[in-house]
Amino acid sequence: MMKKVTWLGFALLIVAAILLSSCSTSTTATGPVVLTVTNGSTVKTYSLAALEALKSVTGNGGMKGKGGMITGPYPYQGVALITLLNAVGGVNSKQSVKLTGSDGYTKTLTYDQITNGGFNAYDTSGNSVTPTTKPVLVVVYSSNGAALDSSSGPTEVGLLFSQNLVSDGNMWVKLLSKIDIVAAQ
Repeated sequence: MMKKVTWLGFALLIVAAILLSSCSTSTTATGPVVLTVTNGSTVKTYSLAALEALKSVTGNGGMKGKGGMITGPYPYQGVALITLLNAVGGVNSKQSVKLTGSDGYTKTLTYDQITNGGFNAYDTSGNSVTPTTKPVLVVVYSSNGAALDSSSGPTEVGLLFSQNLVSDGNMWVKLLSKIDIVAAQ
């Protein structure tokens, strides 16, 4: 009788494990997936911990809104967008990069923007300036040393500068959940 109870208990544990694994959300070994990067059939998924484990980039960034309102600059930390693109085979001159937020907002960047920059930069008064160094497109996961809040994160794309400058607000994609390398328009 004891053997039957033991085997029954073991069988129930296996069934429970199978059911739980089929009901779980998409995860990596280090946590839930917060970002998916795709290039054709090559797909990489990242948890927040996996992004934080990659080589980080720091800088200052912020936004100039349509009405001229300046937000920032604030210190940010994240992963260079090009690092994540290279992990799925890189981007070439016949391709663009589509950034999608979980709120449905999308922004498509050209190959030229990704490789050469050419973005608008503004001082904290909103005056157009030329940065001393080229800004870096970054998948941001931290601001002021803390995780992004739920209104903008867990990740967002933005332009980071070595100076206290901001960029056009439409260059920032909050709630970033997907990066797709697509054919250029």
